[in-house]
Amino acid sequence: MTAGQTCTHAQERAREMTEAGKDSSELDISVVMATYNGAAHIREQLDSLAAQTCLPAELIITDDGSTDATLDIAADFARTAPFAVQIHRNPERLGYKGNFMRAVGLASGDLISFCDQDDFWKPDNLAKVQRAFADDPDVMMVFHNARLVDAQRNPISTFYATPPIPAVARPLTLQPWSFSYGFMQTFRSVLKPAAVQWPRMHDHYNPGKEMGHDLYFFLVASGVGTIVYLDDELAEYRIHGGNTVGSGKRTKPTLIDRWRYRLEDRAETYRYLARMTVQDSALFADLAQDPALPDALRERARTAAAAWGALEKLYSTRAEVCSASLPRRVAAFVQLMRAGGYSERSFWTFGGRAMKKDAVLGVLLAPLVRRFGRESSRTDRACHRGHASIAASPQAMAA
Repeated sequence: MTAGQTCTHAQERAREMTEAGKDSSELDISVVMATYNGAAHIREQLDSLAAQTCLPAELIITDDGSTDATLDIAADFARTAPFAVQIHRNPERLGYKGNFMRAVGLASGDLISFCDQDDFWKPDNLAKVQRAFADDPDVMMVFHNARLVDAQRNPISTFYATPPIPAVARPLTLQPWSFSYGFMQTFRSVLKPAAVQWPRMHDHYNPGKEMGHDLYFFLVASGVGTIVYLDDELAEYRIHGGNTVGSGKRTKPTLIDRWRYRLEDRAETYRYLARMTVQDSALFADLAQDPALPDALRERARTAAAAWGALEKLYSTRAEVCSASLPRRVAAFVQLMRAGGYSERSFWTFGGRAMKKDAVLGVLLAPLVRRFGRESSRTDRACHRGHASIAASPQAMAA
């Protein structure tokens, strides 16, 4: 494929497909951009799309009621763009998450790339992402590193100081609360039918908020397929006053950060995460029954439903270790040990360090931690995959 050639294979779209997507090294890419009052920077981003060495088949722009020149700039670009451009005005405000989800619904490519209106893509962004999909039809999502820049695109730092996940993560191998940001994500359109379930999903990290479009597709992709991480900085994430995604520099936690994390009162966090596991298990159970998904993905969704269901009991029990009466804390700790909650030979495990932490800060010192410890964030970095399959783990029976 020559530089600048459109990555479209329209005449072959109806030919043989694998259950995970097109079995071909050429996959049509739809770039979806949700816009709102982005006139200050959108032209630079649009020009970076036109400069891709592997051009998208189409650009879908959904606008959420811009009152500046955003739509005029987009229309001007569309007149000379080297690929098809669709511009849609939302009849009512959807918010940035809903705006992106509408754009996904309008995309027709084999791959769908989220694109922020104010960033800047390196010329080889889509080429490298497409290659990662072509190497393995089981890959459901690819995301990459980025460079943090200021409003004038002066470099600040790399987005991920260290890789957030392994380079290749097979289904259900990541920590359950892993995610990536949308502006660096591309996923297979075979996952599009899952979008119908999105409105009911609550965010893992922000109680009472709808789940982000990016977290949602990351969750689905990690349950039914492989996720690939590219450590190349393929985009510039521009920091300015209107960002919708946090822009803090990603650095390794300090010693003080780690001790603050250890001394947090985490009982309510574990209860909240237990509720999230019920939600996520129900999502995958519904996807397992969705005829719009390929058989292979529905089967994996069934496994994912069981895996997320197993987590509910673990988190509910761990909450008791941190908050119940002393006799109940002891009983819950023993129960968690018997369920393999600290064992690497289980499907999910909090690990040996968590066992020591729970024994001291939970069983022995829970009243003091609850009185003097700070309220924790809605995250848990300890839970990870052990070595057992879900069928062979005692957690499956407890789910």
